[in-house]
Parts: sequence; structure tokens; C-alpha cells
Amino acid sequence: MPKPALPNIRRLALALLGLCVFVAPARATPAPLDSAAEVSAFAERVRAYSAASLVRWTIIAPTRAEAEAKIAAIVDQLPPDERDLESRLIAEGEPDARGVSAVVTPQIGSTRGGACSWQVWVSDPALPAPDGQTAMTPLASHDRLPVGPMATFRVGHFGLVQSKLYAFDETRPGEIRDLSTVSDIDIPVPKTRSEDYIVLAAARKPAPFLEAVKSALAASQGERRDLGPEYALRERLLGAGRGIGANIEAVPSSMIARRNVTVAAAKSQAPDEPDALMETCLFALTPEP
Repeated sequence: MPKPALPNIRRLALALLGLCVFVAPARATPAPLDSAAEVSAFAERVRAYSAASLVRWTIIAPTRAEAEAKIAAIVDQLPPDERDLESRLIAEGEPDARGVSAVVTPQIGSTRGGACSWQVWVSDPALPAPDGQTAMTPLASHDRLPVGPMATFRVGHFGLVQSKLYAFDETRPGEIRDLSTVSDIDIPVPKTRSEDYIVLAAARKPAPFLEAVKSALAASQGERRDLGPEYALRERLLGAGRGIGANIEAVPSSMIARRNVTVAAAKSQAPDEPDALMETCLFALTPEP
């Protein structure tokens, strides 16, 4: 049997190598901060993530003094009204460090914009992280987090066992997927590179509107469906143009909504009207600038 020509073997080897590179999970690297251009670019990154309240940045240099000097240089690049972002920069000295670099460091255990019984964690290889690692960061209620096209997120809940839970995300109004039926544990961000609003709710009794959304998505198997503007979650729960919030209640007329707390039922009004949502938390994933 004749041997294949060597050029064909080389082409096959190159093709297989390209496939391996394509399917290998993306890994992040630290962001270098040695040049003035790198410092300026990183300052823009810090600004871009200003609405992600739990994102912190660790600046690593051979000495802590060098790291603190680099933080001062980054802050100098920020507009005067945004220099409070300096509190999100952490200096760290590592004698073995080669030059100065930055990695993302999530702040754990803070509720910031208000307590929420839901947790959202985002993994994003576009964020600078120690070599060979993929950055993960939690979101707090009200947060807007820029994400790269390879980012994924996880959703969890630690509230009352007796709660009815609803977990959706929505791109354009009415374009929704039911996160509880998505097969991936790490849910990919939308491929359309559009803003994605994660809407998470817990109720003691079924919420009719959200039950209707869930029913409309019953056969979708975790895929996004265009249900039409009448199913738009953000407009229904928050009102058009009101932006992002959390613990914002969608209530029937018989309920009293109190800011940043669960909803309390009024003792008067129709007794057979269902309870309002105990809690609605909203988060936004925006395309990385």
C-alpha cells in the first residue's frame, strides 16, 4: 500500500491542530500595565466596569510601592467625577512579578444594592486573570456587567423552599428564554452581542404573568423565543425606560409595595387575589466595549 505524500500529512496535521485550538476553552491572562498606553487602556476598562459593583482589580508589581504608584497613574487617567473608582483598585507586591499587571478580583459576600436571594456568577475569558485561569465574578442587584462573546453565567437561589421561582433572560422586549430549562449549567451569553437582562423572581404563590411567560416557553427547551411585546418582562416589571433595579415588585392593586423589602399584602381588598412577587431581581449583561 503506497504511503501518503508528506505534504498531505502536514496539511492534515495542521488542520487537526487548528481544530484543537478552536475547541480549546479560552483562558485569560493578566493585563499588562508597563506602558503609558496600557495604563490608559486599563483606566478605560475600569470605567467600563464601574456599574459592576463587586468587580475589583488587583494591581500586581514586584513591590507594593510600585503597585501603589501604578494605581496613582491609573487614577490620573480617570475623569475627576469617577476617581472614586480608586477604591476598587488593590495594590499587591509579588517579588517574582515580571513588570506590572492587573487581574480581576471579585468581592465576595457584599449585597451592595440590596439583599437578593438569587446569585448570578459570570465567567469571562475576556477579563484579565492569573495565567491559565478564567475569571469569575458575582453580580449584585442593580449591576450592569460588560461581557465578552465567550462569557457564561450561572444562576442559583437560596430563598424559602416554599417559593415559586422564575428565571428568565430577555434581549429585545419579548425575546425571552426560560433559564430553568437551559441544559447548560454554564449558560452562554447571547450570540447576538445585544444587552441581556436576567430577570429572577420568587413568589409565595404563582405569579399569573410570569406563569404565562413560562407556559409560552414550555416547548422551547431552553432556547430563546420571540413571544412578542405583550410578554416583555422589563416593561411589565419595571416600567419602560426605568432602567435596572432589584427588589422591584410587580403588584396587583391589593398590594402595598415597599422599597427594597418584600411586598406586604393589604388586609383589605379581594381575598382571592394572588400574592404579589416577594422579590424581583434584575441584572444586565452588556456587550464588552
